[in-house]
Order: sequence, then structure tokens, then C-alpha cells
Amino acid sequence: MKIRTKYLILFASILILTACDGKKNEEKARALFEEGVRLREERHSEEAAECFLQGLELLNNDVKMHGRESLQLVADINDNLGALYLKHGLFDGAFDAHNEALRCFKILNDSTGMMNAYRNCGRAVRSQEQYTLAKQYYDSAFCIATSLNDNAMLIDLYLEMGRDYYMEIGDFAKGIECVNKALDGELSNDDINIAHMTLGILYYYSNNFDDAKKHLKEALRSERPGVKMSVYQTLYAVAYYEGDYKSAVYYQQLFSENMLESEQKQSSETMQRLKSEYELKVQKNAMESLHRNHSLKLYLIIALSVIAFLIILLIIRKKINENKIKALEKELEIRNKIMLSNKVFVTAKNLGEHLTSETMDFTLDDSDWDDFISLTDMIFNDFSKRLLATYPKLGKWDVRICCLCKNGFSNQVISILLDTQTDSFYKRKTRIRQLKMGLPNDTRSFEEIINAI
Repeated sequence: MKIRTKYLILFASILILTACDGKKNEEKARALFEEGVRLREERHSEEAAECFLQGLELLNNDVKMHGRESLQLVADINDNLGALYLKHGLFDGAFDAHNEALRCFKILNDSTGMMNAYRNCGRAVRSQEQYTLAKQYYDSAFCIATSLNDNAMLIDLYLEMGRDYYMEIGDFAKGIECVNKALDGELSNDDINIAHMTLGILYYYSNNFDDAKKHLKEALRSERPGVKMSVYQTLYAVAYYEGDYKSAVYYQQLFSENMLESEQKQSSETMQRLKSEYELKVQKNAMESLHRNHSLKLYLIIALSVIAFLIILLIIRKKINENKIKALEKELEIRNKIMLSNKVFVTAKNLGEHLTSETMDFTLDDSDWDDFISLTDMIFNDFSKRLLATYPKLGKWDVRICCLCKNGFSNQVISILLDTQTDSFYKRKTRIRQLKMGLPNDTRSFEEIINAI
């Protein structure tokens, strides 16, 4: 009897210690989750993802060992991790994380959690252009939102489906129907403007230019630079299609002015710093010039001789290559004028010239990328279409990477735009070449392959 009692006490002690260890791990995981959320809000994506992954490792994803609160934490961590992956183009990882969150929400019988997880799974597979599967997930989210009478979610789903699903598959009539249903609900002012912008673009694609212009002008009430730039770009396209070139130039100027105004607001502190540095440099040069008076004449003679020699060379070269230079200058001028109207190109250009905290603070949405690809096609003779015709397995982000390479941006700049390490970007290019392009034995570099298209 005493021996049996001793074993019972020992067994109870083990259970208590195990429960305490589990509780400590849960507390550590919750702290990591909260830290990850904070880092995500501050746009430190890699550090946030590391916190989420460590939290999941502590919880060990073993549902049988966790209570309801632990399972809820697993779901919340996966939901945030999936959103991070989705933002940075890691669509497989995003789907796996959101699908795991969905599994946990189902066990918890959390209808709201399932509704959001279905929606996020739909976003992940839609980004991989798996439109049929995306529709199934969106329909599941619709079904739960309807049963919960969640009007706010229904309105959001109608707007998202019209903008991100039906517009992409080319079903413009259905897209217009969905966005109009969203407008019939209680949208915020910002979402109302986004809805009008989406309707304007959908009507433009449907060749209904009158309705397109009506909704696009409604969307100009927005204070968001991204919305305004998309509206001006579409109004430019409508005017150009209708042959109203004066209006097209006007909207192109508004697009550029709005983009410059946005950039100026974001870089005001940088401009002040540069101005101070310039003034200091001018003062320093003025002081140094006092000590160069004796040798100034000699420097001037040498400089004038060099300038004269260079002028003669330039004149000779200009006469020999005049037609060629004029054609090249015109082509470059047109290219710069076109590409400098795009936020992706301007952001990449700034990163290549000045890698500072200000230039790295940027946000790009799908409309910016779509505009970038369209402008690249305009300059490089339908590059993306020829690319996909040659390599049809390439996904949306693969095409974006190829367009960035075609425009001559460095690996460092592209890896910053993708918010990933340069080494990871090299590996991604290798996967694209070997798996998507089917060129495992090609000795050319990735850039050589792209420039040959």
C-alpha cells in the first residue's frame, strides 16, 4: 500500500511538472507572438517571422497537448505568419500557414476565425493564379459571413472579389456587379474611393468609357497617392484611346505631379539634410580656394586645354554619329519620361542611387506592379507577353522579377523590393531558371537569358 501510494505521488508530481513546463512554453510563445506583431507593425518582416516561427516551435503544433487558449495562439500565430509570407510573395508558405490556422479554427469551432482563414487561403492561391481553388475558398468565406450576418465582411468580400478576382480572370461584368454590391453597403470613405477606382478600371476594360470616367472622377476624392495615381493613369489611357491627346497629356502631368508631391512629402527630411550638407561643402570650398590662388592660373590653363580638347572630340564624334546619337537620345528620353511615372521604377531607381532609411520606406501595391509591367511592355516590345509565351510556367512574381532585370536593376535593389536577403534572391533566380524556365543546363546567367528575349 505504501509503495502504491509512493508511485501515485511520483506520477502526480510528474504531471504537475509537465503542466508547469507546458505553461511556461505557452507564456514564452505568447510573448514571442506579441513581439512578432509589434515588429510586423514596424515593418521588420524577417525579425517578425523569426518570432512567430520560434513561438510555433515552442507550442510544437501538438493539439493534444494544448488547451483551448494554446490552440487559439497557434491559430493567431499562423494567421500573422501567413500574412507576412503573402506580403512578400512567398505564396506556398502563406497558404500552408493560413491553412493551418483554418484547421485550428475548425477544432475551436470559431466561425469568425474560419471565415477570415478561408478568405486568406483564397488570397494565397489567387496570388498563385489558382483561380478555381481561390473561388472555392472565397465562396466558403461568403457562406460563413452570410450565416453570421456579418455585413462588414460581406461588403469587404464583394469589393475584394471584384477587384482582385473577377478583374484578374477577365470577368468584368461580374466584377462590376460585386463592386456595386459593396458600394451599396456601408463602406468607409477610403474604401468608397477604392471601389469607385475599381469600377472605373473595370468599365475601362469593358470599353464603357463614360461610366469609367464618372467613377474615376469620384475616386479622386481620395487622399491616398496610390489611388490618385491609378486613377490618373486610367484616365490617361481612356483619353489616349478616345484620341483626346490634350486630355491624355493633362492626366499624365497630374499623375507625375501627384507622384512627385508624394515623394516630396516622404523625403522632406532628406532634402533638408542634403541642403545643409551642400551649404557646408560650399563654405568648405570657399575656404580652400583662398589657399589655391597661386596655382589657380595653371589649373585654369590645364582645365581649359582639357575642355577644348574634349570639345573638339565631342564635335568630331557628334558629326560622325549625329543621327545615331539623336535616335538614342530620343529613345532614352521617351523611356525615362514613361518609366518615371511609375512608382516601382522610381522606388528601385532611388534605392540604386541612395540606399538610406528614407528610400527603403516604401509601399507598393498590385496596381503599381501592373503599371510597371505595362510600361515595360510598351518600351521593350511586349516583353512580358513574349516572356510568358516562351516560359508559360512563370508566375506573377516571376514576371515582375524578370521585368526588373530587363530594366537593368541590380540584385541588391531587387532583393530590397522583395524584402528578402540577397542570397535568398540568388536562390530564387536559380529556381526560376531551373524549374520554371526548364533551363538547368544553360550556362548563361539569368540576366543574359532575360536580355535575350
